[in-house]
Amino acid sequence: MVDPQNINTGFADVHAPAETIEALKSLTTLSLLRPDAFKYGVLAKDRLPGLLLYGPPGTGKTLLAKAVAKESKATVLEVSGASIYDKWVGEGEKNVRAVFSLAKKLSPCVVFIDEADAIFGSRSQAGNRSTHRETINQFLREWDGLTEHSVFMMVASNRPFDLDDAVLRRLPRRLLVDLPTAKDRESILGIHLKNEALDESVSLHKLAEQTPLYSGSDLKNLAVAAALACVREENDLTEANKDVKEFKLPEKRTLSQQHFDKALAEISASISEDMGSLKAIRKFDERFGDRKGRRKKASYGFGASDGAEDEDAARVRKSTSSPPPP
Repeated sequence: MVDPQNINTGFADVHAPAETIEALKSLTTLSLLRPDAFKYGVLAKDRLPGLLLYGPPGTGKTLLAKAVAKESKATVLEVSGASIYDKWVGEGEKNVRAVFSLAKKLSPCVVFIDEADAIFGSRSQAGNRSTHRETINQFLREWDGLTEHSVFMMVASNRPFDLDDAVLRRLPRRLLVDLPTAKDRESILGIHLKNEALDESVSLHKLAEQTPLYSGSDLKNLAVAAALACVREENDLTEANKDVKEFKLPEKRTLSQQHFDKALAEISASISEDMGSLKAIRKFDERFGDRKGRRKKASYGFGASDGAEDEDAARVRKSTSSPPPP
């Protein structure tokens, strides 16, 4: 459980397109801030039961969920598969009831389920035990009983195509949190390196072009690796000049392109290790996304076409379609 006062991440701290922020505000924050406005008229009849954030790993889905909670002053109740499933029959359902009971008491509350495919994997998949089916059934019953409470369900998944159809029907709005474009990558690098000194050999624009398919998390790791390369170099200089009385390191390190070259050799795009999953996410998005078949086809990633990024591709797309019935 996370108190909103202890959350440091707001919408201003998350690098996401303006349309993404506005979509999240209208879909989630308003219903938590103004529950009275959703008790009559068309909003009462068409209450949004939940929101799905989906996309490749490391693209900021968890940060966006925390930003929603902070902006709406709602408590965050984070739920994982480990906190739900139990080796004893029937304990999973008890844990689910406990989660929703607590969420109602903490209202306004955001119930955030990360890596939701671990909990909400399709009941029709071979190998899923009866306890898994019963746990999902209990989730659905409790979920449907939230009509009178300011509790919002936010579900995040790197594998939306594995989610149970009944769960997807309760998530009529879906936001694709995509890999950043080159322009976004340049901005993200600028955020992570804003307190670092860069020499004239470093071009964030060039670094952005050198990092296709890198997620926001990958770019953070790249910046950290470059800074560590500089620190190691400074340590080597200190050791080499230990007998030089007047030798002194600069007060603040300066990162050069050489440090980033070393970082690029160490840090690769994590999604490149699972291109099959990336293509499956794209297929899911094309089937249920708001633009459906009108997007340009890409060979790799969401912004790639013939090896180059399609900068016009939306990073976050709203979806109102529902999956076919099971």
